[in-house]
Order: sequence, then C-alpha cells, then structure tokens
Amino acid sequence: MTSEGRRIDLPHKFMELSPSARIITSYLQFENMINGKEYVTFNDIVENTGLSQRAVRGALSELKAKGIIEVILDVSRGRRYLYKLIPSNITIVEEQVESGLYLVDVGVGLPSMMSFRVYRAIRASAIVYYTSHVPQSFLEYTKCTCASLPLEGTKPEQLVLLIGKVVSSGGSIAIVYDQLLDWELLEQYIKLIKESGIGPIKPLSSVSPLTLGIQLLMSGSNETLAFKRGNISIRLIRVNPNDEVKNVNKSLLLKVFEIRRINELIEIRQLSNLDNLSSDYERVMVIYEVVPKYPVG
Repeated sequence: MTSEGRRIDLPHKFMELSPSARIITSYLQFENMINGKEYVTFNDIVENTGLSQRAVRGALSELKAKGIIEVILDVSRGRRYLYKLIPSNITIVEEQVESGLYLVDVGVGLPSMMSFRVYRAIRASAIVYYTSHVPQSFLEYTKCTCASLPLEGTKPEQLVLLIGKVVSSGGSIAIVYDQLLDWELLEQYIKLIKESGIGPIKPLSSVSPLTLGIQLLMSGSNETLAFKRGNISIRLIRVNPNDEVKNVNKSLLLKVFEIRRINELIEIRQLSNLDNLSSDYERVMVIYEVVPKYPVG
C-alpha cells in the first residue's frame, strides 16, 4: 500500500465542513468506533451514506485537501483507493448530554447517517419512545440500555407525567420519530408538554431527506437516491423543467415533497398528489412510499 495522506498543524472544526463532508466524516467515525473498520472504500461510502458519487468525490477531495482523511492506494486489490479518518485533524465538540426531553428526527433513518449528538442523546436516555416509522435498526445501533416503548397508544397525560419524573431527577427521555411522517402524531404530545412547563425540550436531527434533496438539486446531477427502511422507501428524483414524475405507484404513496429552485431561492412544499406537476423550474421530488409485501402487478 502507498499513502497519500498528509498532516496539518491545527485541527479543523467539524461544523465548518460542507454538509457532504460532515456526513462522510461521521460515517468514517462510526465505521471505526462501532464496526472496527479502519479503512473503507469509495463504494462503501456511496452505499452507506446515500450521497451521489459526484457528492462523495467532491467531499473526499475537500477532506483530503484539509488533511482530515488519509488516502491509501491498495495495489493488492486492483489499485483501488481506501479512505481513513485522521482524528487528530478534526475537532468535534463533544457536548455533555444534559437532562431534558430530546425530540430526535430519524431523517433518512440509516444508522450510518446518524449524527453523534443523536447517538449520545439516545444512549444517555432513561426511556426512549419511538413511532412506528422508526426502524428498529436505528435504535439498536446505539446499543442503548434504556427502556424502549412505542409512542402510539401512549396517553399524552401519561407521557407528561413520566417526563416530569425523569427530568426532575436529572435524567433524560428521547422521543424518536420521523418529522416528515409523524409530526401530526407528535403535535398533540408536544402541546401538552409545553403547557406543563417541563423543560428543556431539545430537538435533534439526523440527515434529512430534504437536505439531501437540496444537495441533489444544487449539484445538477440526474441521479436518483433511494433508501429503504423496513416497509418504507424514500426516493429522491430530479425532474427536469416541463417533465412529469414517472415510475410512481400512486396507491403506495405516503407523502410527497417538492424542492424547486426559483431563480436563487429554494422552495420546499408538501404536495397532496403527483397530478399535473409540470413546471418551468428545476425540481427534486422526495417521495415516501410503502414497500408492498408482494410484487405489485
């Protein structure tokens, strides 16, 4: 193997990196800490982060230029490149998990795209409530020893009482949900929690499909990003001006969001359906669908 890595004098700050570079940095850290993998391949990064190949190439170039990753040419495996994080050259602020209620949006829902703040908040919680749209793999990835309970079916008054007891004793509780699918469900709980005066309420989020959609729109790439978690699939499809959205089974739709660029502005809106959506603007559609148990004929 030959190394192309270089060292720098001062560490870079994590939040000063581009969004794609932060995703890849978090992924490299998780692979090393959780799975014990020191090096990963380009394909590993693409498959496990959901980023487009173009976005990954750009982010890797950024990380390499800043000395945050080491690049290894592995001639024993067809001259492929391997990538390794240099922890001494990146500073991630390790915030202490304080007492309170944490509202955790799973975003795409892939464990490899979980932020460290989300990871620590779930692990530190005494109790984790979750909705039916949260994949169990997301919770299991944290190796949390907390009690895990479904949010659906829990009475708001019961939840408020329990949160009050845990927070007053210096502990924390997390509610893990999908913000784009579960907000109507969560709203009734949040309203009562705020009225009760329990605090603080701390929102946290993993990588959102909307964030990836904006990146896809701005990149100019025609790639389609797809993620599957349990019985839900999330697709990000770039649609050119005046084109219609294709290859969508309307009977399987859960929710649809449109991200479009109007001059220099980015507009995001939720759509009720995919009918008559021809537009003069560049767009990315974020489509939530149910994965059928059996092939749909």
